[in-house]
Amino acid sequence: MSRRPKHDPKESEREILDVAEAFLRERPFREMTVDAVMSRTGLKRPAFYVHFRDRHDLALRVVSELGLELGAMVDRWGMGADPESGKSAFRGLAEVYAKHGPVLRALSEAASSDEKVEAAYGALVQRFIDAVAKHIANDQAAGLIRADLDVEETARALVWMDERYLTQAFSKEPHPEVERVVNVLYGIWFSALYGGD
Repeated sequence: MSRRPKHDPKESEREILDVAEAFLRERPFREMTVDAVMSRTGLKRPAFYVHFRDRHDLALRVVSELGLELGAMVDRWGMGADPESGKSAFRGLAEVYAKHGPVLRALSEAASSDEKVEAAYGALVQRFIDAVAKHIANDQAAGLIRADLDVEETARALVWMDERYLTQAFSKEPHPEVERVVNVLYGIWFSALYGGD
């Protein structure tokens, strides 16, 4: 009797994560079961539990992985000093949403009904709010932004606006051109923060 070749644990974990992301491109989180995911892999069901506790744990890992991609955009600032530097941040953000829009939409929807996903997704967005608030405070201290602007709430409003807009813009085909989205977001942020055009 021939034995099935052993899978490299890292390869099997990657396969499950890739399949989960592909699943969330097509279906809502509520339909993502362990069986639904594993039926799309070349692995047996027990292999799932080597890497993940349950479907919620799998969703959290997908959020975490996308968070790494999104997190790379946080430090691309330069709004007040250099328009191209500011647009670079929005371009990177829009490109991640253009690539993963349906998955981010599915995770956003899952956050409204699943406490664990809500906490992870909320933490991801909060990272952006904290980073934006820091940048706003720095530009405020430099005299580039008016002193009476509410730093925390402005950062919260702008980031959640971006999250909703980008999720809606890139969750279905056809979606707008990335550069069009970049220009819209840059215009809104620059006007809100620096009061100019």
